[in-house]
Amino acid sequence: MASKKKEPSKSAKKKEPPKSALAISINLLPPDFRKKKKDFSWVTDRRTIWPTVALIAALVGAVMVFSFTETTIASLEQEVQSVKAEVEKNRPLLNKISELEKQKSIVNSKINSLKSIQVNKKKWVVLFENVSSVLPPNMWITSINQIGENDLEMKGTTFDFSEVAEYMVKLEKQVSVQKVSLVTISTTKVDGEEAYSFTIKMVLNKDLGLGEK
Repeated sequence: MASKKKEPSKSAKKKEPPKSALAISINLLPPDFRKKKKDFSWVTDRRTIWPTVALIAALVGAVMVFSFTETTIASLEQEVQSVKAEVEKNRPLLNKISELEKQKSIVNSKINSLKSIQVNKKKWVVLFENVSSVLPPNMWITSINQIGENDLEMKGTTFDFSEVAEYMVKLEKQVSVQKVSLVTISTTKVDGEEAYSFTIKMVLNKDLGLGEK
């Protein structure tokens, strides 16, 4: 006769916990001793990623610009040194050129002076012809000085006082002279004889002999 298995009692079934039940754990440790889980979710947050990427890109760009600037400055400094070396190499030639330019300036000045003399040659030729052609027999000229662009001062001596006035009148009629005036006249001795020393100022005609050779 087969033996029948005994079914577990209802009380025994109640003692077994259900398989789908959740286990709840309570941490009774004080807050100071509790282990906190680290939260790394901010690493993947786009609010953190994009500013970080932008900062890295800015740093890389700054490094590249700095490197390019340094390279450019070094290249320019090298060019400056090369130019300085070339200038120092050619320094004797530059000094020679400067000296030649000074000599050229002096020569040009002399040439211009000669041209000026040549242009006004006829003026002076005519002037001295006028001065000598009307000179009285008892009078002689001791000096002629140019005191202005068109002013001359002439000094002379005569034995006859009236010849001074006569000479001034004749001079004023000459083509080279515009105006004659007496500056000074005084008595003097020439070889023991009484004579007169005088100074005459002459204003010349401006256009006489200009442009002619």
